[in-house]
Amino acid sequence: MKTNVTEENSQIKLNIELDSKEWEVALKEAAVKLSNNTNIKGFRPGKAPLDVVITQVGESRVLSEAADASVAKYYAMSIKEHNIIPLAQPKVSINHLGLDKPLSFDAEVVSMPKVSLGDYKKIKVKTQPVKLDESKVDKTIKDIQRRAAKFNEVNRPSKLGDWVEIDFTGTLDGKPFEGGSSKNHPLIIGDGVFLPDFESALVGIKAGSEKTFDITFPKSYHQSNLADKKVQFVIKLHKIKEVVLPQIDDELAKTVGEFKTLKDLKSDIEKWLTEEAVKKEKSRQQEEAMEQLINLIDVDIPEELIKQELIAMVQDFSNQLAQQQKTLEDYLKTNNTTEEKLKEQWGEPAKKRVLAGLALEEFKKQEKIEASDKEVEDDIARMIQMYPAQKEAIEKRYADDLEKRRLKHMLAGQKALEHLWKLATQ
Repeated sequence: MKTNVTEENSQIKLNIELDSKEWEVALKEAAVKLSNNTNIKGFRPGKAPLDVVITQVGESRVLSEAADASVAKYYAMSIKEHNIIPLAQPKVSINHLGLDKPLSFDAEVVSMPKVSLGDYKKIKVKTQPVKLDESKVDKTIKDIQRRAAKFNEVNRPSKLGDWVEIDFTGTLDGKPFEGGSSKNHPLIIGDGVFLPDFESALVGIKAGSEKTFDITFPKSYHQSNLADKKVQFVIKLHKIKEVVLPQIDDELAKTVGEFKTLKDLKSDIEKWLTEEAVKKEKSRQQEEAMEQLINLIDVDIPEELIKQELIAMVQDFSNQLAQQQKTLEDYLKTNNTTEEKLKEQWGEPAKKRVLAGLALEEFKKQEKIEASDKEVEDDIARMIQMYPAQKEAIEKRYADDLEKRRLKHMLAGQKALEHLWKLATQ
């Protein structure tokens, strides 16, 4: 095999020519395969010679079989020999195909771009002191208080702070809209789960009563078809319960866990919130370090990389919707948009994600950061410990060599980010 490589940025053209012996072997292998699937009189399956197979099935079929197998085989050998990492399937064109002369073909492919990374050791991130937000401590305790609340049914008009159960139907221009209706829906008036105007309209109603009212959705509402639109709601209130909150004291603390006093509970909350604040600050520092790393990269990004990133982003979004029992199709319909429009909106974020990935990959290469086989096995063991019910599925997934390599690559990326953070903050 002879390969000639021409390259312009990330566009690579491979001209691959087989020698006469390679092509002879390819033709014979094609004959064996075809004779295995063809009943040729006088020969056992796979034993008919090339000339007989050609007579039986035709020259073009033999050439096509030999060419397909050879393109796959010798293209793979060529990209390995020249250390090319393709981003997509190659565009193949045959230059010569015949019995009299070895196969010659071109393969055009987009490869991983060459990356130049500046002096990343100059990256510095200013650390910010972590301060405990006392209001969050108070809010957490109040959330505990609310979870311990008692609900007493009352016979009076509803008021702010009451638990109510309602049916509601919303219409836009006289027509019901998606997500605008529900039956026997529970809520606490004033909790802020619904729009403020909606919850305010629930005050002063007796059980068994109905009410019709209009509200206008905010301009920034997440459903574009409802943003800044006036809609009408009809509600029926079924039940009203007064919410009786317990005292915030030692007795409340004892209901949470192994706490003897309110002071013990508060100390535990403070510790947890401080740890979360430390994690958040570390995450901020890592993001800032990555921003600086991205600014040091010099690379021509192939469009193929951005396309692949957009496909991944759409898939991730679809998975998030599935966890909410929704589909991408429903989301697109509700928001009067298309997948292509989503990709247009996400173009810049996708480009930034690609740049971040390329920058971190080059940083990892220069710092010689890798994940060991032991680290991979330890992470698999960690997943099984966290999700024992999924042990069999996890083991089956990572029995696949490709999945294990992906995990190894991801762990190496995490180590690289941790290393970059240490360099930036030391």
